[in-house]
Amino acid sequence: MQTARLKSDKPTVWVIDPAYSTVEFNAKKLFFGTLKGRFTQIEGNIVLGELKSGNSSVEVAVKARSIDTGNKRRDAQLRSADVLEADRYPDIRFESTRVEPGTDRDTLRVTGALTIKGRSKEIVLDVDKLDHSRSPDGQEVLYYSTRSGLDRLDFGIGKRLGLMGRSVKVTVNVQANRVDQ
Repeated sequence: MQTARLKSDKPTVWVIDPAYSTVEFNAKKLFFGTLKGRFTQIEGNIVLGELKSGNSSVEVAVKARSIDTGNKRRDAQLRSADVLEADRYPDIRFESTRVEPGTDRDTLRVTGALTIKGRSKEIVLDVDKLDHSRSPDGQEVLYYSTRSGLDRLDFGIGKRLGLMGRSVKVTVNVQANRVDQ
């Protein structure tokens, strides 16, 4: 699979389809296994231009209130002021500062600021380009995936969660539809 070659220098704009995109996470819980969950609301845009010219970008917002671990009581705790402070900080945001080719033709290296609870940290994501195709109705579609590890304490997440490990593994799968056809 190879991303379509641009026919001009004009960047293409893609909107993330929340119905077909996922943000999943897991964290070790001491003595009790693994806490798994997901965020059910994601939105954003991807701009793809010639990578060498630096005119590609990614902006993503995940609604903190959309956290879902399959346990309503635990979800309420994770939304609370003790953990995500979802009322005060409704969005978890990622904004790229650089998009460049990855290690092979099917990867991108995306550097940007991840902001959680008002705290930003630069992270680097190795992104896999999974597919570039057309939907049954003719819509041009891209599929991307990335995995990353985060230290939840870097963002002030859940200092009181003593039985939970600091490392949180996050997997993001995105379907993006072209909007500038």
